[in-house]
Amino acid sequence: MRNLKSGFILSYISIFIQSIISILYTPVMLRLLGESNYGLLQLATSTMSSLSILSFGFGSSYMRFYSQYKADNDNNAISVLNGMFTIIFISVSILSLIVGGFITMNTSTLFGKSMTASEIKLLKTLLGIMTVNLAFTFPCSISDSYIIAQERFSFQKILIIISSLLNPMLTFPLLIMGHGAVSVAICITAITVIKLLCGMVYCIKKLNMRFCFAFDKNVFKQLSVFSFFVFLNIISDQINWNVDKILLGIFSGAKNVAVYSVGSQFNGYFLTFSYALSSLMTPKAHTLIANHTDNRETSKFFASFGRVQFVVMAYIYFIIIAVGKPFIKLWSGIDSNIPYYTALLLISPLVITSIQSIGIEIQRAKDMHKFRSVLYFAIAAINIAVSIPLCIKFGELGCAFGTALSLVVGNIIIMNIYYQKRVGLDIKYFWKEIFKFIPSLIIPILTIIVIRHFVSDNLFSIALCGIIFTVFYAVSMWFLGLNQNEKSYIKKM
Repeated sequence: MRNLKSGFILSYISIFIQSIISILYTPVMLRLLGESNYGLLQLATSTMSSLSILSFGFGSSYMRFYSQYKADNDNNAISVLNGMFTIIFISVSILSLIVGGFITMNTSTLFGKSMTASEIKLLKTLLGIMTVNLAFTFPCSISDSYIIAQERFSFQKILIIISSLLNPMLTFPLLIMGHGAVSVAICITAITVIKLLCGMVYCIKKLNMRFCFAFDKNVFKQLSVFSFFVFLNIISDQINWNVDKILLGIFSGAKNVAVYSVGSQFNGYFLTFSYALSSLMTPKAHTLIANHTDNRETSKFFASFGRVQFVVMAYIYFIIIAVGKPFIKLWSGIDSNIPYYTALLLISPLVITSIQSIGIEIQRAKDMHKFRSVLYFAIAAINIAVSIPLCIKFGELGCAFGTALSLVVGNIIIMNIYYQKRVGLDIKYFWKEIFKFIPSLIIPILTIIVIRHFVSDNLFSIALCGIIFTVFYAVSMWFLGLNQNEKSYIKKM
């Protein structure tokens, strides 16, 4: 319990630190590297990140089998499991070197139409370095999985915090000295290697992790079946959140990637806050289903959490609308509104998906997550098909619109039907509870209309308008939005 509590606290500290570092460091990188080189770095990172699909979802299956063997007190089986995962991920690392090497060697073929010879040369170097980084990333999954299984959350979160701090500490002096994007990529890879070594040493020396390098075909078959639908989710996520940058790199150029990356970064912040909130209720969701709670009570829980999520995520969404345009311009140094509209297009459908995020855990608890995996994969494929022509014609906004459209169709429309028809959740009741917030949104919306006429491109104006909106939003939510139970809970905090 102590490890869980400290891990929980450190988790939020790590989210805060990573967000602050990203907000402060991104504009520095943009200015020191320039839009073109920053775009090339983002393109290389996204391209290699997309190869995380080569893990085939095996990493997510470790916990299930470890828990089973631990319950049976079968240490030998755990050693075999550790050995198998080591073999699997070393093989995946080798495969990633081959695939990454192939992409690197064919850089000019993939991106030559939209880039200059010097940009192609730099991109090839960055892709090569990030290929090596990816190869070291996969073995990290072994130690990470074991540390989580041992509930040593504190060590894991501290390692994340340290690595987050190391990145700017190492790269900033090098950028000041004019070493450019290559130095950033090398530092990222060096930090990955350090994390891997620290994790493995901790597992072997501190946690007494043991390996038996035997290949059990039956266990591997079970791993493969369990991991398949996780694999589909990984593919879907990589397509939805990385393919746009790759398409822009192919059809538009490095500067367009940079502009898109600035907007999509706010999408990342939004998702981080959403996941942080939903993770709090994950154990309760599984407990409800394990205790055979009826669908009516589960639906009440689903709606109750949705209302909490709505208050927080709606605030983030509205404040971006209120002061996001001048803030992003000031923050990024990009004299264009495209990053702002890109952010809005990507975030808008996530407002709804975030307030229903606990539904994912309810599905998993009921062993009904396979449909979602297949659906998301299909929607991701549609995303590519829609985004390619939109990217060619409308650039960054076309890509963002294609992604947003796929999220609306899959995550919102189809999943709400599935929740109602198959999962047993009362979606009508859910939306009835959410729509009760409508009166409380009138004052914040009117405040936004007024603010947008006065906010200007300076930090004082943005901060003042942000504070004014926050006050009006909080007051309106307290008196017109929150019910008595929610108010009582806040008073007890």
